[in-house]
Amino acid sequence: MVTKAMIPLLAVQLLVAVPGWAAEPAGEKTDQTAGSDTSGVAAPASLEDADRQLEQVLEEKPANDKQSPAEKTIVAGQVRQEQQRLRFVSSGLGGEAGLWRVMEAGSSSPWTIRLNIGGGFFLSSGEGGFLNYRGESSYDESYMTGRLAISWTPLPFLEAFASLRSSSNRNSLSRPELLQTQGDLELGAKGFYRVLPYLSLGADLAVQFVNGIGGLDPDFSGTSLRTAALFSFDLRPLVPRVPLRAHLNAGFIMENTGNLEDGRDLTIVEMFALRVNKYHRVRLGFGLDAPLPYLDPVAITPFLEYTVELPIGISSDELASGSLQDDTSYANVVPMRLTPGIRVPYLRAITLDIAVDVGIGGKKAYLEGVPSVPPYTVWFALTYNFDPRKRGEEKIVERIVEKEKIVEKQVPAPVTTGRISGRVLNAVDNSPVAGALLTFEGADIPPVASDEAEGKYETYDLTAGLVKLTARKEGFKSMTQEAEIKAGQVTPLDFLLEPEIKKGTLSGTVAGEKDQPLVAKVHVEGPVQLDLTSASATGAFASEVPPGEYQVKVVAEGYLTKARHLKIEADKTVLAEFKLTPKPKRLVVILKKNKIEVRKKIHFASGRAEIRPDSFAILDGVVDILVNNPQIKKIRIEGHTDSMGSNRFNKRLSQQRAEAVQKYLEEQGIEPQRLDAVGYGEERPIAPNNTRRGRAQNRRVEFIIVQQ
Repeated sequence: MVTKAMIPLLAVQLLVAVPGWAAEPAGEKTDQTAGSDTSGVAAPASLEDADRQLEQVLEEKPANDKQSPAEKTIVAGQVRQEQQRLRFVSSGLGGEAGLWRVMEAGSSSPWTIRLNIGGGFFLSSGEGGFLNYRGESSYDESYMTGRLAISWTPLPFLEAFASLRSSSNRNSLSRPELLQTQGDLELGAKGFYRVLPYLSLGADLAVQFVNGIGGLDPDFSGTSLRTAALFSFDLRPLVPRVPLRAHLNAGFIMENTGNLEDGRDLTIVEMFALRVNKYHRVRLGFGLDAPLPYLDPVAITPFLEYTVELPIGISSDELASGSLQDDTSYANVVPMRLTPGIRVPYLRAITLDIAVDVGIGGKKAYLEGVPSVPPYTVWFALTYNFDPRKRGEEKIVERIVEKEKIVEKQVPAPVTTGRISGRVLNAVDNSPVAGALLTFEGADIPPVASDEAEGKYETYDLTAGLVKLTARKEGFKSMTQEAEIKAGQVTPLDFLLEPEIKKGTLSGTVAGEKDQPLVAKVHVEGPVQLDLTSASATGAFASEVPPGEYQVKVVAEGYLTKARHLKIEADKTVLAEFKLTPKPKRLVVILKKNKIEVRKKIHFASGRAEIRPDSFAILDGVVDILVNNPQIKKIRIEGHTDSMGSNRFNKRLSQQRAEAVQKYLEEQGIEPQRLDAVGYGEERPIAPNNTRRGRAQNRRVEFIIVQQ
């Protein structure tokens, strides 16, 4: 007969067995099946409830008259599902939940137990070796430490932990060379609370009991205490695509191990080997970790820490006794460490931690009673995570089934979960989109990512029903879809992400003849069409537009129209300044059937191709006609001179003047392909060159419409 006395034995048997259940990665996943019950049969809420079920079956008094023996088998399946709610968290150097030296303001799910074994080592030698304050060239040192730790989370806001530590240090400068510590014990507790979805606060307190020098029993005079305030910030609830957490610790170490000297005169080497320190310390730590998406059977969480311990009460005389003598400053003796590391959960129940302490700081000195920091220390640890309460429940329920002798008729536990699987593709060419992040709306479930090869993804087990998934990838528009999860099935769901077009900025100003700001209509034509209005106070206008070629046309009442041809590039701003010319009271430039007639002369500097400023308004009239008559495909700008000077000179001068007019029109926004410039010199007079009036008429510029 199974009794309550047998429950611990069953739990022990279960612990040593190879786990057939899966705990979740640290902080990563809480199964949506928690609390679900679709069969009408409730799983045992505790060991006591399970025991009562067992006694009722043994006495052939069912807890529910309507509950068949087959239905009792369902209970076992539900218990196994409940086991998947375990949240996996790894232990830090002190045994409590955290990174390595920086602790987390949180812990595992309630009732979870973590067993941890780990250690560290370093080797050093030569004149530059660690603790070589005598300058001995034959110096060498090796250090190794080991640790056993256990932690328990009895409540959602409380964690208790304990660790046992031993170390061995060999230094060729000490006598004896080998110094050891055995069984230093630390006990502690940590409280924590999540005040916001992304922010948790906490505090821890630990007491260290150390053995006396050369003994195996605790010397309570050396009992030390540490405490700290803990802050943890999780970026994932705010930006799901960024798996990043930050942790800040600020605390105090009340150090009493200096009492272990008891009249002995310990050297720096002995103090380091026996972990004897004289000064209380303020301890600060900052850490970052990146819990990357879980890829069965492993996950990877890289982390980085910085810690510093500030000794309290060091006098100037004590600093002068440091290894740098009179040059020793307070900063020289402050212990500082930079600790990069990586955490690898395996099979969702075991994790491997590897980290390296790197001693940092400026010119290093050693002072008796201040913890010395080696140039490096390599650390490693293994952690095993389990919930003994749920494992015990499963064993008892299985015994219930066996007692009823209905094994041959067992009904499999109902499957209440399913998965979603599919691909994330580029909507333009159906190419795979690698590294797209898929998040779940309204559920505390870690995101999954599409793979590199085919853009495939597959979710965790999710409770049957409707769920919303959002796919995000930098450079693409996010996409949200709703899918129905069917129990025991994989629901296909593909995402076609549209590339997100990076835009450029079109910006400009519109001003009048005296640079006063103008209110104008700005018509933009290209990949998109826009109608903007310049501001009355500044004449400015601006808008974001997709990259491409644009024609920008500016129209203001009482002014001649102007335009620009602009090329907009992604993430760049193009500035266009428009200076408009007032419309003349009497028409000076007239559009006729085969030409644009200019009723005033375009003046140039004598003998040169430089346009005089008084002619810009006339040319702006030509610009106005070309902008407002896009049907004119091409014009020929003809330059003519009188007969004064050589024919060769006049031909060259007329060509240069025609090209100067062409350049001005292009600067005002007329497309180059619509313009052609030809100089005829004195070849085509319209009046005799033997009079002053006739020569003035022959010096002219004409605009002939070639194609429309």
